[in-house]
Amino acid sequence: MLDEKSIIPLYYQLKEILKEKIKDGSWKEGEMVPSERELMEMYSISRATARKALDDLMIEGLIDRKQGIGTFVTAKKVLQDLTGEIAFARQIGEQGLHPSVNVIEAGIEKEVPNRIFNLFNLNSSESFFKICAVASANDDPLILGTSYLPLKFAPNIEKNNFEKTVFFEYLENDHHIHFTHSILEIEPVILDDFHAQYLKSTPGKPALSVERLYFVEKKLVLVEKRVVLGERTKYIFTLNHGSDKDKDYSFQVKIDKDYGGTEG
Repeated sequence: MLDEKSIIPLYYQLKEILKEKIKDGSWKEGEMVPSERELMEMYSISRATARKALDDLMIEGLIDRKQGIGTFVTAKKVLQDLTGEIAFARQIGEQGLHPSVNVIEAGIEKEVPNRIFNLFNLNSSESFFKICAVASANDDPLILGTSYLPLKFAPNIEKNNFEKTVFFEYLENDHHIHFTHSILEIEPVILDDFHAQYLKSTPGKPALSVERLYFVEKKLVLVEKRVVLGERTKYIFTLNHGSDKDKDYSFQVKIDKDYGGTEG
């Protein structure tokens, strides 16, 4: 029950209780959740408190209202392990989902943003392959990403159709590029009109901006910038500490349909 003497607001207490019911599977995907009136009776709270808790869960992407029908638990968020498999298609496939890519723009560029160009520390005559694409799971857009790759690392890459060919598999198989490590920068952002259009979402919704630098030993080979829908995806990390920091624990993180529920 809710603790009226706590400094924690009642709506937040209620939201956390409802959130746990989703996370532990008490409320299944697609199941209708109690209405505001039902929550008022169950927890002896005001309508405003019940509404605020449900509104916050909806903002987090855990529930969705259907006008005139009710409020339902949304589909599980798609999981991406940033310390494991780097190919989106393979990670999505391991979760029993169908991956797809819609290429918006792809080709050779002589000019790229100065900051991106300076990261590679190349001479001014270098050309880049740039690809901008939407990555989806079961036809549900999740990511709008733009990648920059110096053309010298993968000559003739522009001749490939990356709606049919997995980008990272192509780099591995055709050009023997095996990334050794990467550096990530992640920050919360709000969807603008451009990203909302291609991600079939609403401007102003929460999202993540992810910039990832891919290296082969000490050489930077690829820069990838993504905008990821926060309401449909989540990231996990496997971090090693202390004396075990060099051990590989990736086997402990199994990507499957049951991992992590719908936690935000």
